[in-house]
Amino acid sequence: MVKVEVVMDEKTLIARHMLNYRLKKLSWALFFIILGGSFILESAGTIDNNQKWIIILAGSGSVLILLNALRIFWHIEISNFSVGLGITGLLLGIARYYSLDVPIWPAMAMIIGIYILLGLTKK
Repeated sequence: MVKVEVVMDEKTLIARHMLNYRLKKLSWALFFIILGGSFILESAGTIDNNQKWIIILAGSGSVLILLNALRIFWHIEISNFSVGLGITGLLLGIARYYSLDVPIWPAMAMIIGIYILLGLTKK
């Protein structure tokens, strides 16, 4: 079987790099807006502490998943680590919404461990 390698010119590579950079900056901006907005809503008495963390976890998880979905759409390499964190955040936010007591730190530690294991199997 013959393997064909697609070679991109320098302008295309730079354009993809800049697009990825802008997507990451947009994701960080959305994360800080979600974070700040949820703390402001809590201090104003609009939401309670549990609702604040639902917004933070589910919102930041959604941002990470959407970041990688846009990367797929624009043919940019995705980050498996941020996909894992995004899924974890979204699931933890949903779990808090349904009043399931799932600890955050063990879930994050498991995601990091799985990511390291997957990195070992690829080499």
